[in-house]
Amino acid sequence: MVKKILGLVVLIAIVSSCIPNEKIILFQNKEGVDELGLDTLITPPRSEYYLQPRDILSINFFSNVETAVEPFRQSTADVIATTGSGQGQQGGGQGGAQGGRQSLGQTFVIDNNGFLLINTLEPLRASGLTTKALKDSLESVIRRVKGVKDISVNVSLAGIRYTTTGEIGGGQQLIVGSEANLLEAIANAGGFTINADRQKVQVLRNYEGGVKWHEIDVTQRDLMLTEFWYVKPGDIIYAPPLKLREIGAGDNFLSQLGVVVGLISTGIFLISLTSN
Repeated sequence: MVKKILGLVVLIAIVSSCIPNEKIILFQNKEGVDELGLDTLITPPRSEYYLQPRDILSINFFSNVETAVEPFRQSTADVIATTGSGQGQQGGGQGGAQGGRQSLGQTFVIDNNGFLLINTLEPLRASGLTTKALKDSLESVIRRVKGVKDISVNVSLAGIRYTTTGEIGGGQQLIVGSEANLLEAIANAGGFTINADRQKVQVLRNYEGGVKWHEIDVTQRDLMLTEFWYVKPGDIIYAPPLKLREIGAGDNFLSQLGVVVGLISTGIFLISLTSN
């Protein structure tokens, strides 16, 4: 009888700890959504991004008059950031594979007041502008103030800062370059833990006048057709735990199962002693 009871308890615990595939497999075609078959050409939507304080910019100046643009090429900051440190991890996330340091080279950083500081130029308002608008503004200022008519400026994001927490490697993250999708951002932070609820990933995103919370199912294939496919600077990405974690399932299941079985065995043993 004792063996049967123990066997039943173990079976129930194992079944209850199983995580269905649909909760963890990515790029699924979900019911009620137009199916995206293999080899389907998908064009993710892109939206205008408006610059914010602390954004990292790569700005290049071009002119046939080399001496005229040379002063502007001296950056106010050579940003070197430590990425994938894994500090503040929760749920066993790895927080980046190597924890390496990435150099962004000569870059400009928008200050906390939203201004761009470039040598020999007055502080220029950058926050709230697109990179195209900032390019046009810079060219106009250089032509008007410095008298350089033959000038061309290229402006782009040099890196994307964002934050991850919950069942992802936690901490402030950095991706070098001007564009990255949500799954790249999560992988850059060390990926999901086994307990992560991939169907309810939350993104806190900055908008003009405030912020908004969004809940996203990253297991669905049509994620690539939404505005959340691309991560934006300043995003906070939170992966909540699955409900199974509340009953001790997941990566700590075996240890907790041993405790439960031990307690039940002790209880049955004591009952058998008292009944005799």
